[in-house]
Amino acid sequence: MARRISFKQQLLFRTSMDVDAPIGNPEDPPGDGDTNIQQLPEDCLGLILDLLDPVTVATLEKTSRHMYSLIQTHQYWRRALKKLVLKHPYLGHKIDTETEEEDTGKEGCKGVYKTLAKELNVFWKKNEKFKPLTLRNDQYFCEKDERQKIVSMKVTGNYFITVLGPRTRSDLAVYSLRVFDRNTKKKINEISNLIDKPEYLAFSPKYNIMVAKSHETCPSMPDTLNIWTLEFQSDPFLRAYHLKSSGLGARCTALVLKEDIFFGSLKKDCVVMCPTRYNNKSVVRFLALTRASFCPDSFPAGAWKTDSAGDRFVKTNNGLIYEGHKVAVEEVGRVHIPHLVQLGVADFTDKWAILFSEAPKELPDRNIHLIVIDMANMSIRHILKAYEPRIAVYGASLHTQEPDVAVAVGKDGYLKVFDLDTGRELTNQRVPKPMARTNTTIIDFFGTTRFMLGSITDIHVFDLQFPLYPSPEAKLDRIERRREHIRTVSIYGEVWDMVEERALQLAPPPGVHALDPLMQLQQNLAALNQVNQAIEANIVRPELPEEADRVEQLMVEFRAVQQRIHDLNQEMEARISVAIEAVAADLSHIFVLTNTGDIMTFDFCESSPIDESIGED
Repeated sequence: MARRISFKQQLLFRTSMDVDAPIGNPEDPPGDGDTNIQQLPEDCLGLILDLLDPVTVATLEKTSRHMYSLIQTHQYWRRALKKLVLKHPYLGHKIDTETEEEDTGKEGCKGVYKTLAKELNVFWKKNEKFKPLTLRNDQYFCEKDERQKIVSMKVTGNYFITVLGPRTRSDLAVYSLRVFDRNTKKKINEISNLIDKPEYLAFSPKYNIMVAKSHETCPSMPDTLNIWTLEFQSDPFLRAYHLKSSGLGARCTALVLKEDIFFGSLKKDCVVMCPTRYNNKSVVRFLALTRASFCPDSFPAGAWKTDSAGDRFVKTNNGLIYEGHKVAVEEVGRVHIPHLVQLGVADFTDKWAILFSEAPKELPDRNIHLIVIDMANMSIRHILKAYEPRIAVYGASLHTQEPDVAVAVGKDGYLKVFDLDTGRELTNQRVPKPMARTNTTIIDFFGTTRFMLGSITDIHVFDLQFPLYPSPEAKLDRIERRREHIRTVSIYGEVWDMVEERALQLAPPPGVHALDPLMQLQQNLAALNQVNQAIEANIVRPELPEEADRVEQLMVEFRAVQQRIHDLNQEMEARISVAIEAVAADLSHIFVLTNTGDIMTFDFCESSPIDESIGED
């Protein structure tokens, strides 16, 4: 393989200077005459430090006294603390402002940061001393009308968003979005009278943008990305962007939004990764969203018209743009997937984009693949077999501390780790099976990837932490040793109070036969299970070897069918009884939405000793 020449060699070559030194390779270890990070000017080092995470900087501090003093001079830990509070304002009361002002001593900003991370981790860890404060429907974001229930939720640092839908099958199928400020604990925006349920909700607090998909049932019509303002204004609706491809309607299968993403040398405010499928083809689009003002002067190319309400608009291929301070949508990247696949769970950064295929029944090869996209040249780097057929991927994320690592969890309960650069699976582990995609959430906890996996009534928390700069031969073993199941929280104690509400919600509308399709399906599954049990009881031990092989093959197939029946029974139980509908989390809380519309909050910052709580009861 050809060696890349170093920057120093390129500079000498371009200035026509004689090169006596041999051509260098950036992958080689540093030599005596090489420039290292300590020799950079302070302003250059400051720019580098701002891009590093606290775990990496803490390791860098230990390399030398000079590096330690440079990091202190740059006031990295003060900046990191302010960024943390800005992103997670609910942690503001945990930080002593007087200590924050002290730049010297061991208990400066770094000490505050380290203490906060340790304290939160102690409360999250599985132990018998503390239990989190548990609240049910007692929070400000649980407000709803009598004929509504919460059907979905999204949580970020400063905002809590709920999607409200019909409470029972007799109520009008109209949806609304409510946005709450977690600092003031008040509702700051509401978007009501939505005919279509908002799906794949994503938003940008920094740029005041909220995006959701509206599904179109007609095959020839495209799905629509509806874009609103996150905070209240007189006209919160910004734009409806139709997902067309070659003039055909496209189906959107996921939405991922990231802020301040670089495409080449261009920095984009918001970028939405939007996997779509159209005309039996799959394509991944990257749409840049920018707040912009539209008027005949700024957009002279369009033919401006006036609607019945007197508002002026211009017609484009992807929908109407109304006059005013709206949002501009620019497609900055597109990658075609060479397989007939439905694209599912996705994530992306400046370097990589990942998504998982959900193969349709028409394909002979229905294995679930991980598709790795190189963002530098907008091309597919790897297509890796990730899971067996019929196994949906419920959660996936790029690791924040290790840029070339992706983690995922599937419906079968396998938690897998992939090396994106070399295109191989590093390791996997069996975990409790999540019940649905919305029951899985992944967050970054101070450099650790933290999984929340929801079953019917329990939420299992897993940590997956990578060592910094591992040696290649030790990487696999060290990953195995740095993964643990740290906690389980449950809504089981509250389920009994929700049973009557669930029965009311599932009751058929007036004039509809009482036998519900879900109940009918469960009865069919129960009958099929009885038949399989009878078959198992009547299988006799064969006499001949060839009969033994045939019976063994039948038993293998039978066990597979039995497992499938068990999974379907679980799914049916989750639908017709009380179960977890969605899980969200941040550094201090786990929020659990049940299918009755109740929200359970587990607050780890307010953890109380178990002995005291027992004494109070």
